[in-house]
Amino acid sequence: MCGILGIVAQPGEQVDIDRSALTAMRDEMLSRGPDGAGIFENRNLAFAHRRLAIRDLTGGHQPWVSDDGNCVLVYNGEIYNDDALRDELSAAGHRFKSRCDTEVVMEAYRRWGRECVQHLRGMFALGIYDFQTDRLFLARDRFGIKPLYFSMVGRDLVFASSVSAILRHPRVSPIPNLKVASHYLTTFRVTLGRETMYNGIQQLQPAEYMIVEAGRKEIVRYWQPPQKSHEPIDYESAAAELDSTLQESVRCHLASDVPVGAFVSGGVDSNTILSMMQTSQTSGLKAFCGGGDEASPDFTYARRCASHFDCDYDEVHVDAGDYLESWQHLVAQQRLPLSTPTDVIIYRLAQRMKQHVGVALGGEGADELLCGYAVQHWSGRDFTAGQSLQAGRYKGTPLEADQCRESLMQQYGRLQFGSEGDHYLALNSLIPTTVKPQLLQPWAWKLAEDDHCMRGHYDQMFGDRDGEHSHRKQAAVIHQVNLEALLSRLDRSTMAAGLEARVPYADHVLVDKMFRLPMRYKIDVAEHERAPHLSSASLQQRGSLRSKRLLRTIAQRRLPTELASRKKASFPTPVANWFAGVWQPWVQQKLMTSPFARNLFQAEPLAELAANPSAAGMWLWPIVNLSVWGDQEFAAA
Repeated sequence: MCGILGIVAQPGEQVDIDRSALTAMRDEMLSRGPDGAGIFENRNLAFAHRRLAIRDLTGGHQPWVSDDGNCVLVYNGEIYNDDALRDELSAAGHRFKSRCDTEVVMEAYRRWGRECVQHLRGMFALGIYDFQTDRLFLARDRFGIKPLYFSMVGRDLVFASSVSAILRHPRVSPIPNLKVASHYLTTFRVTLGRETMYNGIQQLQPAEYMIVEAGRKEIVRYWQPPQKSHEPIDYESAAAELDSTLQESVRCHLASDVPVGAFVSGGVDSNTILSMMQTSQTSGLKAFCGGGDEASPDFTYARRCASHFDCDYDEVHVDAGDYLESWQHLVAQQRLPLSTPTDVIIYRLAQRMKQHVGVALGGEGADELLCGYAVQHWSGRDFTAGQSLQAGRYKGTPLEADQCRESLMQQYGRLQFGSEGDHYLALNSLIPTTVKPQLLQPWAWKLAEDDHCMRGHYDQMFGDRDGEHSHRKQAAVIHQVNLEALLSRLDRSTMAAGLEARVPYADHVLVDKMFRLPMRYKIDVAEHERAPHLSSASLQQRGSLRSKRLLRTIAQRRLPTELASRKKASFPTPVANWFAGVWQPWVQQKLMTSPFARNLFQAEPLAELAANPSAAGMWLWPIVNLSVWGDQEFAAA
């Protein structure tokens, strides 16, 4: 992949930065683009680029200037319908001078303007400046596979592929955004809508473009997951559609002029991708698995899958000491707390893979698209049931109503939710809003605005799907929120090692088709379950929720049964055990001596967490991350 950077002043003005500072900002993204670098300056504009060469290795240098000199582009991504667009644009009169998709992106914009994003199939973040109209056009792909951040610095708009590049600007001072920090404590996510962990630095959200022209800024969302189709389709036809469309997506994602490998975890998502790669790539297939515990069953299943497809297979095992070192390195490099405990494993795995391949395909997006999170994907029905019980409109028998009520109380501790967003947060929160007034210092909780922005953000996402049943709204929100977080994690961790990661399940052609299908084809309750009215957690405990039905159906035809039917398992990281074991002295010292933690959190709960890491569990993950990040960024200020 690449790192892109742009600084745009008002028309008639000059950008307020010198060449050395611009170069330093660009080279802050060296790991994103170790194969080349460029700078373009003209009038009110400075664009810069770091290149990771994947296709057309000798061409495609950026910034890319149009033939007539009227437009300049910086672009990070891969366009998988490159050939079709090239044919269409050639028929319209353009004569291509390279094989790179960068030229295709430029010509797509010149032909279709802002509507070019509707023609692009792939992952991308891009900035185009049109000197004829003095218009800046920024765009990000539909699912946020590639990042794009921006900030106003004085009168200049600055955008880049990384927060760290913007922070390198000589007139940007880091200030923590406590609304997002509080959201991170609850969700592990380092953004909240457009806001980031830093005041004044925002992100363009997935499926958005921004136009800046004549002093005005317009942000448009150009894509939404479709609603259910009213055209009837039977289950077998739906499975065949998934199989054929996913195969096509995998074939598209294999396009590369450097070797391609695969992330494998032994789960059905990555195993199915590997089976389709093997169909398209007849020899030399390389597969890699990583983890923090050598006894993890992931390694056993990954080895079994690699052996079945006769892959060149390798493993990466990360011990507690190596993990801790890489953790602190990544926070310093990215200038962000880590999203999840798997970030380090992906990074170390990407380092190993980079020695053998330039591109790696992974299974991210399958759970979000095909209902792999059984409790979360079924829980929209919990919200509906709770509302019905409270309103006296429950349609079941009195016994079923009592059973449903009891199981909902066991799962949530309540029946009534203020909104679908409230219900979502009740199900998916790590550190809940209710404890934060006792955890955070009063001034910090005030700046976090009592999590009002967080609650409003999730309410808005559900509100955007008005007219749909709660369970379909839940699926759309899970896909939007979880997928962006996973893809952001994947991008940061692999780009830190200079490896391009691709995600065939996050292909909008596939997503469009799968969202139109009935939910019951992706998740349902087993026929033997006599109490399907119970809450999602109760049904899961009884083994009655059947998740990822369509994917498991096609996997059964491609994989040995033990691989196709393996239950979902989390990525193997023994972080909780390390917190309570070998890391305990370090954790205690960090929490009790961290200037940032001591300023942000109240002393008594911080001391309790430090004294008993075993009881604290995974609450320690975001709290310690904030401590490491905050000390690096703000403690010396």
